Amino acid sequence: MNRAVLLGAICTGLLVGANCSQQGPGASQGSGGSSGGTTTSSGGSGGTTSAGGTTSSGGSSANGGTTSAGGTTNTGGSSASGGTTAEGGTTSAGGTTSAGGSSSKADAAVTGGAGGGTTAGGTPGSGGSGAGGTTAKGGTTGSTGGAATGGVQSTGGTSVAGGAPGSGGAAGSSGALLDVVPDLATGFYWEDSCSGNFDPGGHNCWTDSKSTTCPSGGIDIDKTLTVQGTSGQKYTVNIEVRGVIGTRCYQGGTRPSTDTATIQDSGYNAWWYAGGTPYNATGLWNTYELHVSPTTGDASKDVYYFNSSSSTATSGGDCEREASYLVKYTASFKVVGGGSLLFRVHDNNCKAQQNCGSDTNSSSACAARTVDLSGMVPQPPATSPASPAKQPPTNPFTKTYWPQWMWITATSVTSP
Repeated sequence: MNRAVLLGAICTGLLVGANCSQQGPGASQGSGGSSGGTTTSSGGSGGTTSAGGTTSSGGSSANGGTTSAGGTTNTGGSSASGGTTAEGGTTSAGGTTSAGGSSSKADAAVTGGAGGGTTAGGTPGSGGSGAGGTTAKGGTTGSTGGAATGGVQSTGGTSVAGGAPGSGGAAGSSGALLDVVPDLATGFYWEDSCSGNFDPGGHNCWTDSKSTTCPSGGIDIDKTLTVQGTSGQKYTVNIEVRGVIGTRCYQGGTRPSTDTATIQDSGYNAWWYAGGTPYNATGLWNTYELHVSPTTGDASKDVYYFNSSSSTATSGGDCEREASYLVKYTASFKVVGGGSLLFRVHDNNCKAQQNCGSDTNSSSACAARTVDLSGMVPQPPATSPASPAKQPPTNPFTKTYWPQWMWITATSVTSP
């Protein structure tokens, strides 16, 4: 029996005090270990080799996990302190990443740049998205018609206040006007037309194109405009009015504070009247009325008048003159989205005063006047009877007539 076999038998037999540190062919000893002695690794505590010279569990090197010369690292020979990536994802010197050595919480927490974008592959951790990266409420622009003033996103992507013309928001842009009152936004030409070939004489013209006999109770000459916007929502429409019209008086409503106490024969008059009814319901002088539908709940009961010529309601006088006058004023009224505006001229005798100025002598020549529309927005198009090139408007039949008329524009729309 040779020496190796004999030694194996002794070890197998568990002989007390037998020297079994020497291994078979090819085995190496720890640095400085005597054959048959205990081999110590150059690592930290725990580096003592067990019987058979294999590094015991925990025999990883303390300083970065490098095994001692000649020592074989056992399972678990991962690097100790520093083996797992530290916060921030950087491994310590010499460390071998341990099993499952994915980065800790900061490893992927790449802070987004301005606007909140993350780097490629980065999972946004705490604070990963840049401040304001998501558009806040209000960032959505207004309804059809374009973004309202202020709808541009501020730095960081949060919409500034006023981005949408919601409740309480002013909507003064042309887009908003077109959304709510398109026919007033583009300008409304309103004429009390002279019609037919019947000549009533003097400064009058006939207004009923259907007959030369006026119906009992007179006629209504109506024009209806549609209110758009959000169905059911209330709006306040602000308008500017200029034109040349006849006189009338109303009662039970209110006059604007800008109204003058007396009629201006050559200047401009402010004749808006909110609410009430025509004075002297059987009077022969024409009304200019606006009826809003459906009801807005306003104190005016949704009725307005354009030619309230006097605060002194009497028959004749300033209420019923055989003349026409210039008007220029601003006014406002409430409407409901999806509703309508009815513009009405009521004529009890089917006759209207022509645009012949303030001369009440019916036998004098008609001196038709033009209206200064400078500064109004929009201006009447070249094809409109109100355009400077076409003023004063005419209705030619068997003779030339000069009708009363107004140019009305919406200047802004607000939500009360």
